[in-house]
Amino acid sequence: MPRAVTVVFMHGINASDLNFAAPMRELLTYALPRKLRSYVKYQSVFWADIVRGRSQSYLQQARTSARMVDSPYRRRVVEGLGDAAAYQKTRKRDNSAYFAIQDRVSQALKDADAAGDPQRPLIFICHSLGCHIASSYAWDINRLKQMSDEDLAKWGEPETERLARELRSASPFRTLDTFAGLVTMGSNMPLFTFTFGPDRVFPITHNFKDGRSPAFPGRGLPERILSRAQWINFYSANDLLGYPLKPLNAAYGGEDRLIDRQVFSEGHIRARVLSPNFNVMRAHLGYWTNRTVIRESARLIARIMTAEDAP
Repeated sequence: MPRAVTVVFMHGINASDLNFAAPMRELLTYALPRKLRSYVKYQSVFWADIVRGRSQSYLQQARTSARMVDSPYRRRVVEGLGDAAAYQKTRKRDNSAYFAIQDRVSQALKDADAAGDPQRPLIFICHSLGCHIASSYAWDINRLKQMSDEDLAKWGEPETERLARELRSASPFRTLDTFAGLVTMGSNMPLFTFTFGPDRVFPITHNFKDGRSPAFPGRGLPERILSRAQWINFYSANDLLGYPLKPLNAAYGGEDRLIDRQVFSEGHIRARVLSPNFNVMRAHLGYWTNRTVIRESARLIARIMTAEDAP
């Protein structure tokens, strides 16, 4: 019998539609074998509203006080860069877009967990900045759930301590112990690593020297599902905001569970006929309905669902 799974979608920069995942959700459903479709629960994380008000407020002020000329291109640049700039980790949680967005992810997982299946495998499908959000969220939750009371006392942040203690009694699904699959599309994660340099950047599959288990795959997965856990990173050569991950460093390059997959997210004909300059935005936004992305994502979902079926 197939194992029920939850697929969580997360958007990237410039998103404004609450139903951003609807086209991909529909295509994935049809790409899955008919007998498996009823075993998939879909959930979406919409976080743009947390930071969009700040960028729009600035643009309004700039238009009125500095007579700045407005245009759709300017809004796209300000909102896009503003989204990325806002998601910067701070030590304090007060008025932090970073933690507000992470709280939105936590709430989505709580909503999905309400079905009462604490062992349900979890799969993230993320786009653009959403890839960095999912990766950093998994990293932070993995660290929090393994912190001792002594570590929490040294941290000195009451809200962080409360969240860490909450995780100790949460379900394996909620603590990402059933994290079984990750699909990243048009990922700009490498751009967030330049502050530290490659020697201090590790994937969420990293094993720590202090004995902490990695964030992915989840440590609570059954052996057969664990053997099929995979991270697929889709990118297009014409996408200026999406990049392969393995060239980052040896830790990423040597990770067997991570696959960099180049696709023509802008479309095969456009990629061959038009100049790359005409394909940049189409390439960055085209993953959601790209045939290869849909097919391989559905295949990953199906492999996890059927991992425990009899041969």
